[in-house]
Amino acid sequence: MSMCDCSTQDELVEAVKEYMLQVKGVEDVFVLTDEDKKSIEQLEEDAKGNVLMGMGEGDNQGIAEVFKREHILCFTTNKDYIWPEPPNVIMMQDGEMIGFDCSAEEICKYEEHPDYMVIGTFIMNKANTVGKTGKPIVVLPPKPCDLGELEVEDAVLGSPSTPSDEYIREVYHFEKSNEKGTFFLGFNKVKCID
Repeated sequence: MSMCDCSTQDELVEAVKEYMLQVKGVEDVFVLTDEDKKSIEQLEEDAKGNVLMGMGEGDNQGIAEVFKREHILCFTTNKDYIWPEPPNVIMMQDGEMIGFDCSAEEICKYEEHPDYMVIGTFIMNKANTVGKTGKPIVVLPPKPCDLGELEVEDAVLGSPSTPSDEYIREVYHFEKSNEKGTFFLGFNKVKCID
């Protein structure tokens, strides 16, 4: 007896695409070609160590995790897309977290606190930065992705670096706009046990 519906890989990918198209704010979903994967992996490798958002060297752990998965999709979003729960950006220095983004609702917890500095929705821990000498590292962490009842495992989201985002916009003729974005989704098929 099987513990999963052993649908083909193509059927599974199509089911995930259809699921994602139902998510509010998702406009398009497509499978990356092998050429796209190679190009994006190279762009992400080249982006390592570059200054990210003017804050420090980049470490895109989210994309690294996505590319460890069997299936990789890209989806485009509009302003109605609800981002994963923060933190989506973490600043590290000398192995300690010194900054992170948070929701607009959470900002009030930090605004009056003497140890924190609020910059929009980004919070800097002033107490943790004292005496630090190492380069700041801006980490884009992997984020979990709920795909409902679909028989997948290890589903994870990654936010691309600027060069990868620009690559997707150019190759797929996706409109350049501050209100529109790209995300990558990686997942594995649940293994069948007879």
